[in-house]
Amino acid sequence: MPEEREARREIEQRLRDHEQEPIVVKYPCQRAGQPVDLTQRPSNSTYGTQLGSSNTDNIYALFASKMDWEMARWAKLQGISATAFSDLISIEGLGDNIGLSFKNSRELNKIIDDELPGRPKFKREQIIIADQAFDIYYRDIIECIKVLFGDLNFAQYLVFVPERHYADEDKTVRLYHDMHTGKWWWNCQEHPGATVIPVIISSDKTQVTMFRNKTAYPVYLTIGNIPKEIRRKPSRQAHILLAYLPTTRLEHVTNKSSRRRMLANLYHACMGRILAPLSTIGIEGINLRSGDGAVRRGHPLFACFVGDYPEQVLVTGVKTMTCPNCDIPSDELGSSAGDVNFQPRDLAAVLDALT
Repeated sequence: MPEEREARREIEQRLRDHEQEPIVVKYPCQRAGQPVDLTQRPSNSTYGTQLGSSNTDNIYALFASKMDWEMARWAKLQGISATAFSDLISIEGLGDNIGLSFKNSRELNKIIDDELPGRPKFKREQIIIADQAFDIYYRDIIECIKVLFGDLNFAQYLVFVPERHYADEDKTVRLYHDMHTGKWWWNCQEHPGATVIPVIISSDKTQVTMFRNKTAYPVYLTIGNIPKEIRRKPSRQAHILLAYLPTTRLEHVTNKSSRRRMLANLYHACMGRILAPLSTIGIEGINLRSGDGAVRRGHPLFACFVGDYPEQVLVTGVKTMTCPNCDIPSDELGSSAGDVNFQPRDLAAVLDALT
């Protein structure tokens, strides 16, 4: 085993250094991930559809002209204050001479916030647990997937078909380095014309202020069609804030066991509400238009959850100091031999216990 691992490390290092190219095996069905509508629409036409306007002659809409757009872009990227910008364009004759459609910073912000297409709006609902109501704020997960899938900045990088990567010609050393190279996507790619949309969810309770111990519980969404090299960079904005979960500690519940159960039930009830649309649309599919204008029959499927150990314990329903993945004893957690000597948990048995 140590010899095999050392050989694998050497191969992976050569791949990282671009000294060796992986052996790629394409998915056998050529229809997988293919567009259902081959009509490529120009990006400004797609943008015009998002605006709800049939007039695509003005590529700077909703701004009146290029000058109008350049001024708005300058105001937002140069970091000047709202007051300073309003004072600048209120100089007599300036706004009229260059043809601005806004007269102050407030009007510019109204165009950006209310009229330009952006991320879906949040909605508030209540979750009832043990006769208590808790507020949850979340976005429509399908609309969030459409935004990421249709983002023009990701259009040339999106992956639609699974692959198998190997380090050797004999195809004995399998490589896993991105979502589309794993077993899960390959096994899910059943329908010939389907495009799998791997949904990746992450969450982490965060302390937002040092006063009175205020916390927020954000949930984030991204999709596996966006390569890992892009997803992992915050500057690329490949994640969407999907929801804010309740942060209650239920301190009024004195029984610790009951409190833990209620907190777990609250978490799963909230996540069930947020992810509910995936149960039907993941099977039936939905037409999704990417940034290049091509339409594919997408099937958004919940692929994986990203979180630290406490989050994994909460999500999987196991006890603290046990492994969410296998039956390794608690005193051997973190050992390198765990993946060899212990079996993964039986998913069917887990789901049966939860239901």
